[in-house]
Amino acid sequence: MGAAMLALWALDMVGLTLSSYREAATFGAIVLGLASLAGAGTAHAYFVGSDDTTEAYEEILNTDPVTGLLSRKGLAKALPDYVGKQGGPTRMNRYFLISLDFDTLRDFNEIYGVETGDSLLRVFGERLRRVVGETGLVARTSGGEFVVSLGVNHDERELRAAVDALLGVLALPVRVGKASHSVFWNAGVAEVHQSRPSLERILRHANLARSTSRAAGRGTWSIYHPEMSQMAAYRHWVEAELYGALQRDELSLHYQPKVLAATGETIGYEALLRWNHHQKGSIPPSEFIPVAEQCGLIQQIGDFVLRRVCEDLGKLPDHITVSANVSAAQFNRDGFVANLGRLLTETETRPERLEIEVTETLLIRNLAEVRRIMNGLRELGISLAIDDFGTGYSNLSTLSELRFNTLKIDKSFVDRLTESDDSASAMVASIVGMARSIDAGVVAEGVETQEQFTLLKAAGCTVMQGYLFGRPMPLSAIKARAGEARATGDANVPFLANDDEALLAATG
Repeated sequence: MGAAMLALWALDMVGLTLSSYREAATFGAIVLGLASLAGAGTAHAYFVGSDDTTEAYEEILNTDPVTGLLSRKGLAKALPDYVGKQGGPTRMNRYFLISLDFDTLRDFNEIYGVETGDSLLRVFGERLRRVVGETGLVARTSGGEFVVSLGVNHDERELRAAVDALLGVLALPVRVGKASHSVFWNAGVAEVHQSRPSLERILRHANLARSTSRAAGRGTWSIYHPEMSQMAAYRHWVEAELYGALQRDELSLHYQPKVLAATGETIGYEALLRWNHHQKGSIPPSEFIPVAEQCGLIQQIGDFVLRRVCEDLGKLPDHITVSANVSAAQFNRDGFVANLGRLLTETETRPERLEIEVTETLLIRNLAEVRRIMNGLRELGISLAIDDFGTGYSNLSTLSELRFNTLKIDKSFVDRLTESDDSASAMVASIVGMARSIDAGVVAEGVETQEQFTLLKAAGCTVMQGYLFGRPMPLSAIKARAGEARATGDANVPFLANDDEALLAATG
């Protein structure tokens, strides 16, 4: 009786105009419930002979209830017809799936609520709809993932222009309340080769390409090639091997010096994680850190790093500080401040010698919780730094409220520094000015050339870090070079590992 009443209600709903996404979502839930009953034959009679009802049911399943775009099922149904219009792919007529990901959707949902997140999705969906128009298909397939299918009639330059245009319109700032937020996207592209394509296979390839582009930085995109499938298999291998890396004592820390621009004196180090696999040898952090974050091992690895830093600080001169990167997962873990306080006590480490580095993306999470944790760290006496500054979401008011001790200028800005690029120098000067306005220091990362050094110094940057001053090295190498310094009477010898004469001339 209940199933019959539900079926009659659903049939009555079919005749209504669905004037909102909420009504569409409600009706979709009802029909899905009926579908499960139909499997047992309970509701089957109410669908037989009703073409209008069947069409409405299919329409609901083929449409994303949040954005009104095609759903994953709708895209799978529409793609063969779209590709087949011109007789399928040919040498002069190629089709591509473009997977676009808004990977901070969860952060916005946590801070502002799911309704705000859905509003953002509708904004992005409308932007894509307007750009693509009638020339292609647009779908939202899951979470913050959108998929566009486009035909390309010429060479890959047309494809590149199209993807750049899509990323460009999606990257336009969005307003949430009174604040304007920058949003970062990545894209992956896979070509449709057969006349009746398998969406799942092509979408899997596009998503692999998108994952590859994310590793290269925000706002980037890649075209799928078969080697990416091999890379995915490699990531699975890395994840499996990481579980044993700590037990086999394969993880270690190297330290890169930070120097005063005026004198070349080393005032501290940044701790950088290294993995020496027992069979494969050295595995770069860029390959295993993202995997550790995805599989949940980053917290255990982060604990190892902080303990090792505190132990090594006891073996370095008293005036030396060390900074350690902390992931968002580790930072937000319950008891992070209390556990760190106990670690400082156990290792007899003076807290002012330790600096915690976090990324800007962490700041768009629950600001009240971030503030509470940072206040706790400051009460311990630990310094706080923003890593990769200039690539994320922070603004002056947030920085001032959270009272960071140091802003680290991202290497991407330093790489652009040339005498012919005034904009890069102006950007660095503005960051230095912003830091001074909140009484924070500045560290420039990735300094590799004399020209970069000179321009950074002219912009007011007083502390620098990079290959020009020394490559990361294990503690044993630092101590060995310190011994050489004592023997020669030159306190700078252990810290000028790359080009001593050039640096001495520059700081002279």
